[in-house]
Amino acid sequence: MTSFPQNPLTTPSRSQAPSASTIFFVVGLACIVGFVMNLMAIAIPPDPMALEWRVGFMQQVSGRGILFFLGLAMSVYGSLNRPGLSRSLALICLVIGILFALSGVLVIRDGLVLQNQAVRNIEGEATEIRSQLLTAQDNPNLPAEVTPERIKTALVQVETQAQALLENARGQTTKSMMSMLSTQVVIGVGLLALGRFGLKHSR
Repeated sequence: MTSFPQNPLTTPSRSQAPSASTIFFVVGLACIVGFVMNLMAIAIPPDPMALEWRVGFMQQVSGRGILFFLGLAMSVYGSLNRPGLSRSLALICLVIGILFALSGVLVIRDGLVLQNQAVRNIEGEATEIRSQLLTAQDNPNLPAEVTPERIKTALVQVETQAQALLENARGQTTKSMMSMLSTQVVIGVGLLALGRFGLKHSR
């Protein structure tokens, strides 16, 4: 029985169909470009000497870092059949992985400095209000409704509120710092492992 050849317009050959590795590489590259473009938009105008700018930038890097990691992972996997490209990507993973891990030191330093600034601001405001109340307490020309008992009550309230604000500032800064640090370290270690994997399979 005679068989007719398949229509090349309706059934693409295996060589014409995109391979899974190519798809992984393209998607990974898109993730990397998206990550870099987002960071460039966030970093403008750049001011790396400003503490607030560095903290905000590192928060964005930590929040979007997983997208960058996935992009590199897919790109490395998609380039395994091209040893030269795979090796280059693996080396990039190793370098960026080290930078991610070391950036945890900067996160800790800036977090502690930011925490100290917040504590000093709260303590300064509390001291100023406390001084005003003590000055009013010694003023003989106070209105009748402003009694020494009310001033004492206000002093207690100032102390209570200042203590609550100090605890909240320390707690929020510590939580944010630990979250950023853990993310940076995990992504850094993951990139180092990815780099070693890429080097091993690019030989």
